[in-house]
Amino acid sequence: MSLFNKNGVKLIKKVWSFEEAFEIFKMPFPNLIKEAQLIHSKHHNPCKIQISALLSIKTGACPENCSYCPQSSFYKTDIKKEPLMDLEKVIKAAKIAKVNGATRFCMGAAWRGPNNRDLEKVCEMIEKVKELGLETCATLGLIRNDKQAEKLKQAGK
Repeated sequence: MSLFNKNGVKLIKKVWSFEEAFEIFKMPFPNLIKEAQLIHSKHHNPCKIQISALLSIKTGACPENCSYCPQSSFYKTDIKKEPLMDLEKVIKAAKIAKVNGATRFCMGAAWRGPNNRDLEKVCEMIEKVKELGLETCATLGLIRNDKQAEKLKQAGK
């Protein structure tokens, strides 16, 4: 399996069949990495990287039991429990990140998923960070329904 045709042209697809995706899945990992690098270097400057910043906007006491995560309430760590950050603190951190060269600002929250009240606050954070000219992303746990997903989508536009 190759992600290029016989003339070296990238196969551009938006919809993949299960069989096509499975063929990629079966590729030896080094070959997959090589193919990805070839595609990336054809479309991006290989000497340029994107600098991102990550901020924990709600820290510790997560009810989930993810074995890799120190923010889980199941483990004894030195992570101090912090409630959802105020908007002003998030904006201050985003401004510092931008001054330090970041073009993307990611916000992470230690919870199973946001309730509607907290989601409204996160959406406002996303909107205000975008106003600074930064891309945004968020790791928020489980989004509860289509309405929450649509709110996040609108905040990120």
